[in-house]
Amino acid sequence: MANFNTHLNTAVIITGLGSATLLSAGHIDLNGALWLWVLGSIGGLLPDIDSDNSTSLDTIFNLFALSAVLLVLHYITTELIITISFVELIVVPLLVYGFMKYIVRPIFEWITVHRGSCHSLLFLLLCALLTTQVTWKLNDQSTAHAATFAWLAGGFVLLGGLIHLLLDELYSVDLNNVTIKRSFGTALKIADFDNKLITLASVIAIAGLIYVAPPIEQTITALSDWSDFRLLS
Repeated sequence: MANFNTHLNTAVIITGLGSATLLSAGHIDLNGALWLWVLGSIGGLLPDIDSDNSTSLDTIFNLFALSAVLLVLHYITTELIITISFVELIVVPLLVYGFMKYIVRPIFEWITVHRGSCHSLLFLLLCALLTTQVTWKLNDQSTAHAATFAWLAGGFVLLGGLIHLLLDELYSVDLNNVTIKRSFGTALKIADFDNKLITLASVIAIAGLIYVAPPIEQTITALSDWSDFRLLS
């Protein structure tokens, strides 16, 4: 399988080119392009979240913890409209980070197996739809651009994850000896059917996320127009 640097660098390059293309076509602004680039890069590490002792796992869970902190602070200050004191501004992030690191992460490590459910197209689709939903909820849903950007956010997570799985499969082929390693086929699979409970739960979650997903028609229409694309200024 490919190592951490290969996964990260490849995802950064390909998703960076993708976000730059959308920016040049006028589908997103510069801030949107940077966010999609970051999400695509994270997606490039996402399947290795099931590896208990990997750099990818540490990186992803630190990003998850940071995201959870920001979401909680955003909810408290905007939805509950509560003014946070200096002490609370320190305590709340520490509590959320500690919950993610010492409760959520050990549980996740306990229920997952490397190259199991997380190394599957089903898992990537679940993560992509979840990203779409969270992005949709956090943005102003009354704007025409919100749904399009939400779908793009999920799409870039999916793209980064697909890059990861494809790299793992490519590294399973020994071109020098023209042989296929035993790990071939364990990365790029539809689902981990050995773990039927997790697979069923993922299917149910995906169905629910599709049901509450933002409208996609406008996104398809917007992305079909490439009349503003400029290769050179």
